[in-house]
Amino acid sequence: MTPGKVLMLTTGFPRFVGDLFGSFVFEQARALAARGVAVDVLAPHERGIARSEEVCGVGVRRFRYAWPAALQKVAYGGGIPTNVRRSWLVRFELPFFLLGYVLGARRCAGRVDLVHCHWTVSGLVALWAFGRKKKIVLSVRGSDVNLFNRGILRRLNGYITGRMDRIVAVSADIREQLAAGGVEREKIAVIYNGVDERFCPGDRERQRQALEIPHDHFVLLFVGLLVPVKGVETLLEALEAWQGESNWTCLLVGDGPLSDELKARCVELGVADAVRFVGRRPSGEIPQWMQAADVLVLPSYSEGRPNVVLEAQACGLPVVATRVGGTPELVCDGETGVLVDSGSAEQFHAALDALRKEPARRSEMGRQARRHVEESGQTWARSAEALHALYADVLEES
Repeated sequence: MTPGKVLMLTTGFPRFVGDLFGSFVFEQARALAARGVAVDVLAPHERGIARSEEVCGVGVRRFRYAWPAALQKVAYGGGIPTNVRRSWLVRFELPFFLLGYVLGARRCAGRVDLVHCHWTVSGLVALWAFGRKKKIVLSVRGSDVNLFNRGILRRLNGYITGRMDRIVAVSADIREQLAAGGVEREKIAVIYNGVDERFCPGDRERQRQALEIPHDHFVLLFVGLLVPVKGVETLLEALEAWQGESNWTCLLVGDGPLSDELKARCVELGVADAVRFVGRRPSGEIPQWMQAADVLVLPSYSEGRPNVVLEAQACGLPVVATRVGGTPELVCDGETGVLVDSGSAEQFHAALDALRKEPARRSEMGRQARRHVEESGQTWARSAEALHALYADVLEES
C-alpha cells in the first residue's frame, strides 16, 4: 500500500536556505516528495523563522514551546543533549518542549497514513500523540543510541523501540547495537543516507583563490558542530607538532558552544595562526570548501554514519577519522583514508603527517574514495526508494 501522506517528526530541521541543521532529514523528505509522496514535517520553532511554509514540495510546520520566542533554547545550537548539559534554562524548558511537540503532532495528524520519527525522542512523542492509532517508523541515527544506553534511559529506549512498527538504522553498526539492546532484528531495516550531485571533484586552485586559501598549503577540513562529541580538541592537539610551520591550514566549518573554548586552546597550543574558524556556512557552499581541501578530518568520539564523510569522498577527498560507529563502513582504512582510535592525538598526527608528506598517496586515496561513492550509488533518490518500499510494507501489515 502506498502512503497518501507521511508526517515526519524531527527535533532538528533546516531553519533557512542552506542551514545544515537536520539537512539530511530535509534531503530525505525532498527525495520522497519527488517520488510523489505527500510529506509534512513537524520541527521545533526558533525566533525569526516561519511557523508554517512549503519548501521544495515539503510542508513544514514548527511548534512553539516558550513565549517570547527568544526563550526557546532546547533545540538547535549545539543540539539537544549538549544544550541540556550546559543550561539550567534548557532543563526547565524540556517538559514544555515535549508538551508543545505532542500538541503540534496532534494538530498535524489529519489524514496522515504513517508517522516517520527522526531520533528516539520523536518516537516517544509519536506514542504519546497517537498511541497505536497510526503506523510509526523510527529512524535511529547514532547519537540517540548512545544517549539511551544505560539505566532508566535504557529501559525507556526499550519501551519506545518495542512499540515502533519498524526501525530504520542508518548503519549496520547501529543495527547491531539495536539488536544487542533487545530490538527484534526483523523490525530493523538498514537504509543509508545519500549524497547529491553537488558533491563532486572541482578545480582546487580556483576554489582556493575564491576562499582566500594559500594555493601551496596542505589544507585540512572539518565540517560539523563544535560540540564535545566531535573531538575537535583532539584534532588541535594533533596539530601542535606543526606549530611554527607556515605551509598548512586547518579549516573548521561550523559553529557551536565550544567555539570560544577551542579558539583559546589554539592559542595555548601555538597553532592559532594556522587554524581558521570559518563559522557556519550555507549547505550550498560546503562542496566548495571540500573541493579546496586536501583531506577531511573527523575526530569524533561517537558517530552514526556520518554523511560528511560520504560528501567528502564524493568530492574526491581522503578522510582521516576515528574508527567509531558507522564510520568504518565508509572509510576503507589505507585505501580511501585512514582510521585512528578516538581520543588519540598521537595517531591523528601520525596519519595527517604521512598524508601531508605523500601527495601522490592522498590523491590516489581521493580517487578511490570517489570511485567508491560512484560504484555504491549512494544517492538520496535511492535512499527515498528504499524508504518508500518500507512504508508500503508497514502499511500492508495488519
